[in-house]
Amino acid sequence: MRIVGCGVLLIALGLHSAAQEARLNAPPTPTIVRESQPPLSGVLSQPAPLDEQHVFFDKRNGVLHSWNLAAETFDAVTTRRAQHGRPINELNPFGAVFVNRGWGGQVAFSYGFGVGGPLLTSYLLHRTGHHKLERWVPACNAAGSTFAGFWNLKH
Repeated sequence: MRIVGCGVLLIALGLHSAAQEARLNAPPTPTIVRESQPPLSGVLSQPAPLDEQHVFFDKRNGVLHSWNLAAETFDAVTTRRAQHGRPINELNPFGAVFVNRGWGGQVAFSYGFGVGGPLLTSYLLHRTGHHKLERWVPACNAAGSTFAGFWNLKH
């Protein structure tokens, strides 16, 4: 599993460096100015931005990543509560390796992979200009963890 994680990280870093190189080598956006007619409210005289630029930790990303942190904590606490000293049937086969090793494994899995993984993936998507996808990553992970926490309460 460690090899797969390293492979995914290397692919993500390769995409990031390729996007940076493409951004540095891109020709400047030409400005269209018509001499014979005045510009229409300045629309034709200024280049349009290529994509929506924002800082990574804006209000929306802060809310999404906070929800993800709260959902992972909810899932971790309800998982430990359901365990009661016996191995539990963890639905995630990768997570079962960590979860059945006590609080240390639970914390490593929930916060290392459940919070750190989406945070890193979201940041790499932000840096490569995929601003819509960067918001979907923590939202999908938080929704899954919220569902898992309620599943633990029920079973």
